[in-house]
Amino acid sequence: MVETAISQQTGFGHLTDLPCIKLQYGSASAVISLYGAQVLSYQPAAENEILWLSPKAQWHNQQAIRGGVPVCWPWFGAPAAVFNPQHSVLANHGVVRNRLWQLGRQHCSAAGVSLTLTITVDDLPHYQGSATLQLCLTLNDSLTIALNCNSVMPQQAALHSYFAVDDIDSVLIRPLPEHYFDKVTDQEHRDRRCSTAISDETDRIYQHSANQLRLDCGQQQLALSQSGHDATVVWNPWLQKSMAISDLPDHSYRQFVCVESARLGLDSQTLTLSQQITRL
Repeated sequence: MVETAISQQTGFGHLTDLPCIKLQYGSASAVISLYGAQVLSYQPAAENEILWLSPKAQWHNQQAIRGGVPVCWPWFGAPAAVFNPQHSVLANHGVVRNRLWQLGRQHCSAAGVSLTLTITVDDLPHYQGSATLQLCLTLNDSLTIALNCNSVMPQQAALHSYFAVDDIDSVLIRPLPEHYFDKVTDQEHRDRRCSTAISDETDRIYQHSANQLRLDCGQQQLALSQSGHDATVVWNPWLQKSMAISDLPDHSYRQFVCVESARLGLDSQTLTLSQQITRL
């Protein structure tokens, strides 16, 4: 019989006063913060951490936590005009990364452990009324993160996963579309290799990416399954940008890569977006 548990805890790592919930499924565990509904840790086996959390991450003073799996919603990056009709000063990546979510359903069985966090937002600049966002976390032989919103409106989203790597030089992500948009150069590019290694500042949007990706990162290989997406975003700040970001140690760019499942379309619709992480 697989041992399962869901428990509340105060603090994770150096974030000693952060309200968190821990899921346990046999030797696998995951920790999620009520602040931002942000997964902070996924260990498919004891002492085998899949996610990267910045040692300089903070959560006070409305600061978003750097690392883990941030939830970007209802816009990604700087808000497009449709999200900002009043031309206000709005934070990048939406409004839910620095708010407390509520604990909803919890379930433990031999098939897995799951919980749902919810948040209702009534101050969106582009939507009249309130919208409820749900994040369901399921832990078994893999970790599945599923984000849902049933309100019909323009909404973007991303599961902005930071994956721990032995060294950035060891990273390979595949398969990826030949064409991508490079946000660093603000240009479209083509790479016939259909994969990417990281060798400098990287901020790429791969539209129409596959449902199944593989991330090789040194001694560890991961399968990333995604659904509800229309793009995969690959990000690494490299040295110069890391030095300019206050909650990143200067050379920490060598320790992680972000592979994000994203829905970036601007049509009015509901949202269902998920990413599943499996150690190979």
